[in-house]
Amino acid sequence: MNIASLEDDPIESRLIHQVVTNAGHTCATYHTGAALLEALRQPQHACDMLILDWHLPDMTGKEVIEWVRANLGDSIIVMFLTNRVLEENIVAGLMAGADDYMTKPIREAELSARIHALSKRIRRPLNGGTPAPAAASNVLEAGVYSFDLFRKGVTVRGVPVDLKPKEFDIAVLFFQNIGQLISREHIMESIWGRELVMTSRTLDTHMSQVRTKLQLKPDNNVRLTTLYTIGYRLDMF
Repeated sequence: MNIASLEDDPIESRLIHQVVTNAGHTCATYHTGAALLEALRQPQHACDMLILDWHLPDMTGKEVIEWVRANLGDSIIVMFLTNRVLEENIVAGLMAGADDYMTKPIREAELSARIHALSKRIRRPLNGGTPAPAAASNVLEAGVYSFDLFRKGVTVRGVPVDLKPKEFDIAVLFFQNIGQLISREHIMESIWGRELVMTSRTLDTHMSQVRTKLQLKPDNNVRLTTLYTIGYRLDMF
């Protein structure tokens, strides 16, 4: 991937560049929002992902992402990497259009894993044409997990796991959106729709069952992270 990093601190900027290139990607580094936006206006500087600090000398990361979404749409993946750690900061970043949010200090292995997870969301055109549609399939596979979408069955390392219908639907939702934060509201709307007026406790109970039954833990190279009152994110590494 072509990744652009916007970070005004020279030490952290070099560290981000090192993590990105060690992961096999190219990294263009910018120290001001104006320099990044000027580059993004030029086709030769097109990138697949942006890693943004929030506090910059000339503007905020929020202003940068608002420009990106207004002028370049949703084709570029954006991740905030910032000192802003409060829940309202995370919400503001995600509501501005970010795909992910990581707080400092920079943890190299985590940053590399997040970049890897986000990269799976990019689909490149073939030979300069439009992206080819994904082939229809009744099977969803990710690591040691295999979902039969037609029969609504799942195996972990080849061993069948008994999930109730809603638990299965929740699991598929997350494995189809690896590395992406999914809000509680989106989960409830996607899984339950307008069938009933459900409580927050109902969702928490289902999420707990999915986590336990599917063994969503580092031993299986996955991690289900809970962002209190906001939502959940499933990462693979």
